[in-house]
Amino acid sequence: MTLTFSHMSADSFIEQQLKGRKRPRVREAVSCWQCRTRKTRCDRESPCGQCKHRGIATECIYSTPKDRQDVPRSRSRLRVPLSSSAPSPSAQLSPEGPTQTHTPPDSCSSRGETPESTPTTPSPAEKQNVARAPRGNAYKGTAFKTRVMGLSHWLAPCNEMTVLKAMLDHSPEFHTSRKAFAELKAQLRTYNNVSEPSVGRDSTSLRSLLPERQECDAWIAKYFQTYGRLYGILDQPAFNRDLDRIYSGSLDHPVHICKILLAVSIAMQSSEQERHRGRRLARAVENCIYTPKFQKPCCGVVQILLLLAVMKSILASETDKMYDLLPLHGLIRDITTSMGLHRDPALFVEVTPYFAELRKRLWWCFVRLNLEYSIRSGTQFSLRLEESDCPLPLPISLRTLDRESDGTTDSDLERTAENDIKFSVAAAKLAQVIGPLHQTLYSPQPPSTNELQARLRAGFGKFLTELPPALRSGAKPTDPIEELQQSLISIPMTSFLSITGLGSTLGTSPEASQRSQLLELWDNAASVLHQFRSLCQISSDMSNMACQLFWTDAARSAMASCWILGRLRQLDNIHILCHPQRTGCVFRELLTKSLVFLQDLWQTRYHLGVVAAKFNLLLAVSINVTSNLYADDVDTETFRQRLFDGAATAAQGLIANMQHGVQLRQQQQFSVPLITLDPPLLMSGSVEYPTWEVSDTGVGLLGGPDPLSRASTPLLGPDFLPFDYPTNMDFAGTMYTNNDFGFVMGTGGMFQDNMTLGLPPFVEQQGMVPLW
Repeated sequence: MTLTFSHMSADSFIEQQLKGRKRPRVREAVSCWQCRTRKTRCDRESPCGQCKHRGIATECIYSTPKDRQDVPRSRSRLRVPLSSSAPSPSAQLSPEGPTQTHTPPDSCSSRGETPESTPTTPSPAEKQNVARAPRGNAYKGTAFKTRVMGLSHWLAPCNEMTVLKAMLDHSPEFHTSRKAFAELKAQLRTYNNVSEPSVGRDSTSLRSLLPERQECDAWIAKYFQTYGRLYGILDQPAFNRDLDRIYSGSLDHPVHICKILLAVSIAMQSSEQERHRGRRLARAVENCIYTPKFQKPCCGVVQILLLLAVMKSILASETDKMYDLLPLHGLIRDITTSMGLHRDPALFVEVTPYFAELRKRLWWCFVRLNLEYSIRSGTQFSLRLEESDCPLPLPISLRTLDRESDGTTDSDLERTAENDIKFSVAAAKLAQVIGPLHQTLYSPQPPSTNELQARLRAGFGKFLTELPPALRSGAKPTDPIEELQQSLISIPMTSFLSITGLGSTLGTSPEASQRSQLLELWDNAASVLHQFRSLCQISSDMSNMACQLFWTDAARSAMASCWILGRLRQLDNIHILCHPQRTGCVFRELLTKSLVFLQDLWQTRYHLGVVAAKFNLLLAVSINVTSNLYADDVDTETFRQRLFDGAATAAQGLIANMQHGVQLRQQQQFSVPLITLDPPLLMSGSVEYPTWEVSDTGVGLLGGPDPLSRASTPLLGPDFLPFDYPTNMDFAGTMYTNNDFGFVMGTGGMFQDNMTLGLPPFVEQQGMVPLW
């Protein structure tokens, strides 16, 4: 008997179709699109409870007739004539304009497909996920090398400023300085180059890199007095026991040795003489993380990777190696998820209370480091906190849970450890607030700025009510590290408010309605620069740590302030020389002083790497343009040319001085990087203008407390704003007091009075170019 498959032939298939063979019933989806994607239970509300819990209520959509009640259940679509010239709905959704409608060929009819059955209605995902350019993002590079500078990147405001953008885009006006800076970068990379360590990766070779015991104890103590108090990666009592066993020879595991080497290398970054040695130690550890000893996921390996992430974050503040952190964070994410650090330790039966608490601290430390990297690099936060159920660490010392502890305690050390764990918990809570909103900001369909800032302020308000009193702004710190911890709470909050505010103004045309938003951005930038300057004035070590931790916040605030000043100039559209006491002119003076302070600081740091030198160069050009921004007594084209010529001259002079300084350092003729700028930063022949200073008493032009000084004086330093300054004045907008929040969260209509301060009317000037 011959087997035949006549029932599977084409003729049989056509016969079945002609007989009206029923199609299989397609089951309608009743869950929302987000729940079906995540495979979670949906309560079928609009919006559903799951989307409300995740904070994505606006993205809760349904593909059933719940949102398409007018669409029939039949599979047929609206009949569209083939000769119709109207674009299809899918063509209208294209971000690049209408596209050609696909016309089915005649052969479709032989397969039973007609124009009526051709799907033309987009799916709910296509409706909601239409590609849209991210707000405030700038794409750089070629077809072979493309990078995106997101809204949180410190260079994002520079894309809106004519002079700085021309310099960054290598315009002809800066051709000479571009070539000179390329030579400077080569010099800096040679000077800061760290040679590969000529040692093996075994325990004996790593032990040979350890310093003498007395020197090692000094570096370890310095680590636990600085970064060890900011990131709770290592447990000091357990670490000291391992240190004793390693130097006595009873412990020879490379994981424990690498923890000591990394702690020493991080502490060495505060020393000008030992920083290269510390980098070599970190390079030796980095070469070991791919050996078999480090492939087994355990808490010790995670501690090493987190210490290496801290070390690379410090180096990224000086060199151009920010994206070297990308593969490291990916490796940490893979290891932590494979260990289940993102899950509740109570799910693991055999985990002791000590290691359960250690697991929570390591996970939330990684969350903080990953969020900091995402904000600094201008990329999306990759961790999904809604998929983690790891609770926050308990505000207790690990010593109380350690079975190997000898029981001896030091009251001062215990008090310090208790304060440090409270800070770690507070920093983790802050990451819980900022992380999801940072993801929303970088999503394809971000919400409006008002909605995002409303959610942000609500989250900040709840967070501040739970903040320990010692970490609130205005609390008197007992040591400099506590003041640094307070800044690690307040500066990220203020900076993220600025980032969300820039999203609604960068890349838009000037409008009068933007004035209140610009003044709120100015207040936030002033607050960040004020806190940064206060930290730098404590001591040289604190100044070094402040630059390593907050350099992107200070740079973003400085660049945003320059852009705000230029936008206010465009909105005013006046001849400013007739009114030197107007807000724009006062802001220009205050901003110039702040930029000069930053450049004086980075004049001592440019030799550390390419990024430090680049920021120093941008500050020099910013000072030049800001100081002469309102000196527009000539025609538009001449004024523009003078600005470009002055900026190019300032850039060439600064680069020449930095090249000379690096050459002297290479010759080891001196160790302190102090250089003098012989070429003047201000362009020659600038127009003289009267000045107006804010008095120490806080009394303004009108005889009472000047509301303008509330926004501007933080740039001048803490001495210019008395502690008893009235910050709860009744302005037209909404402003939280300094005692409640530690920073101005917004002024709203604070300067709605056209910023005239009772001065004569404007003198109009037509044809003002949108410079700066």
